[in-house]
Amino acid sequence: MVDSYDVICIGGAAIGSAVAYNLTENPDFDGTVAVIEPDPSYDLAQTSRAQNSIREQFSQPVNIAISQYGLDFIENFHENTQVEGESPELNYRGTGYLFLARDDDDLENFEAQMKVQHECGAMTRMLTPEETLAEFPYMDVSEIAGSRMGTMKEGSFDGWAFFQGYRQRAIHNGADYIKDRVVDINTDGTAVTGVVLESGRKIAAGHVVNAAGPRAKVIAGMVGLDVPVEPRARTSFVFDCRTKIEHNVPLTITPEGVHFRREQHHYMTGGVPNPDVAIEYDDWEIRHDEFEEQIWPTVAKYVPVFDQIHKVTSWGGQYAYNTLDHNLIIGNSPEMTNFWFANGFSGHGLQQGPAVGRAVNELITYGEFRTIDMSVLSYERIAKNEPFYENVVI
Repeated sequence: MVDSYDVICIGGAAIGSAVAYNLTENPDFDGTVAVIEPDPSYDLAQTSRAQNSIREQFSQPVNIAISQYGLDFIENFHENTQVEGESPELNYRGTGYLFLARDDDDLENFEAQMKVQHECGAMTRMLTPEETLAEFPYMDVSEIAGSRMGTMKEGSFDGWAFFQGYRQRAIHNGADYIKDRVVDINTDGTAVTGVVLESGRKIAAGHVVNAAGPRAKVIAGMVGLDVPVEPRARTSFVFDCRTKIEHNVPLTITPEGVHFRREQHHYMTGGVPNPDVAIEYDDWEIRHDEFEEQIWPTVAKYVPVFDQIHKVTSWGGQYAYNTLDHNLIIGNSPEMTNFWFANGFSGHGLQQGPAVGRAVNELITYGEFRTIDMSVLSYERIAKNEPFYENVVI
């Protein structure tokens, strides 16, 4: 039994596995990697309960670059993750994202964001209500001021296959996955020295990565640090519609915060609870009332044929929500130089995982960002309580 690793990732779902994958893929990193995960079924992991989409439509250049890196990774998914010529089937579906504007203020914000997107190479486009109706004739556009549409590069995929691609390749490359739970972290001055597991096992570590999703705050507390990350409830619903829609149904975001998209022969939808508050770590409850009271009236408002629908299935999920500014937290702290954050994705973990996994690998291996400069997302802003806002959060 190995008693020491160069890097230990706490949390083995999408982010922990992305870090393990990138470290073991890097020829300049010659260390050992362990991933500690208490539930290898991943049944109660947001990775297996997510809606699995990716978009370029953000307001901050760094977030656009992070997703563009993810899109490139997806385009080369087989080559990136194959083991002996085999990789999981990703089933990527390019449909675009459609943001609906309620009024002129929304349009002004959309246009300002689009300018940034174009500067970053994301070819989004504004549509008038008439143009929106012409492109999506199943919609009622009487209550919108216009919309913004992304390219068909944006879309959805099989999130479980995506994560398994990382995991299988990381294991093939030599990463060890350990079924256990971290209950404490040993430190010496400004350095982490190892972890203590629920089984009683103690493992020395050169670096520790906090990839604990909604439990990031618990793990950070073990080394005397804090992160403004808490679990927020997000319920996903799949419904069927009596009337078939023959046109593309992109991931559509309404001004009310409800979103929907086609999911093979059905439709997937979700929204933001009201009130949107912190929940318990083990709360995976389905908020059934959201569908009847919030989601159904909203989707039927914009797509009249959605007046006649029925639920097919639903499941409860969680966002690892960064209450400071809704952006991911990456990097270390002067108080604990070899303890690394990869937390607070606020619903963007799967799409940001490829770039963040590579970035954490770069920080550990080279001591700097090399592919995408994510300095503005560093833990330093958390310590200073200086938010870096992302204005396009779903």
